[in-house]
Amino acid sequence: MRILVAFAPGDLRESFFLPAHRTRLESLGTVEWAEAPLSEADLVDRVGGVDALVTGWESPRVTAEVLDAADDLGLVAHTGGSVASVVEGAVYDDGIAVVSANDVMADHTAEHALALLLGHLRSVPSLDRATAGGEWDADGADIRTLHGAEVGLVGLGTIGRKLLGHLAPFEPDVTVYDPYVEPSALSAWPFASLGSLDAALESAVVSVHAARTEETVGMVDAERLARLPDGALLVNTARAAIVEEDALLAELRSGRIAAALDVYHEEPLPEDHELRDLENVLATPHVGGSRIRPPLTDAVLDDVERWKNGESLDHRIPREQWATMTR
Repeated sequence: MRILVAFAPGDLRESFFLPAHRTRLESLGTVEWAEAPLSEADLVDRVGGVDALVTGWESPRVTAEVLDAADDLGLVAHTGGSVASVVEGAVYDDGIAVVSANDVMADHTAEHALALLLGHLRSVPSLDRATAGGEWDADGADIRTLHGAEVGLVGLGTIGRKLLGHLAPFEPDVTVYDPYVEPSALSAWPFASLGSLDAALESAVVSVHAARTEETVGMVDAERLARLPDGALLVNTARAAIVEEDALLAELRSGRIAAALDVYHEEPLPEDHELRDLENVLATPHVGGSRIRPPLTDAVLDDVERWKNGESLDHRIPREQWATMTR
């Protein structure tokens, strides 16, 4: 089996492919590692005779032109999450299997969303600063609980479902907005029910998990942010573009709501950006899903091996899921 790793060399690739990963991949077949960033034209030139293509965030897109040159390609294995920007629909038309580390990345992102949510509700950042500064009296701290809280989820993709599992012990009252989900999809979480976007936004805690698509960009605008109740928390570990930045800043300046954010309209977040200075903002530098990288590579290599052995794939991305993934 010939395997092409169309992932540019450098620190990013090295963080995904530790020596043990390289050894394991090379045990599965003849591996060609990209020596430099590849363009689509480069991929056209190199994909002939390749059985499995391993990609990363810097890989060229697998287009119809690439497929014309791909006489043996049967598997695209992506070390990231969303494959919407990695493969075109023609890949599915040709019956090529597509896998990614989306499920594993979702585990990490849901965990981070829960950490942000609990960190804010329990006032962890402000209590830490106060304690480090010599204070001990927490009577003025706004300490709340997730137990029995009203929670709204905007989007119920893989991450949203993982978060529902984390929320279960707290027995919250969860309203889920996702126009692509049937009520039966929530059968495992009796504390959750489907509702409108407005209904989800009227919760004390709102967590955004929608994919970034043409439909969702700017979906949470000033009018919809105004539906959040006073004192509400908005958590966004999905994509910043789903929430209008100016509208969010206006609400945060007023002090009416708070936000816990891992994604931003400009990344890295500029040093002078207002979000850095607002006391009602808990901010992390887009670390939710992808900083714990070896498990992502492990998942992808597991499926490369399964594919080689003719076994079913655990991390396959069906066409329907590809169509709604972040682009």
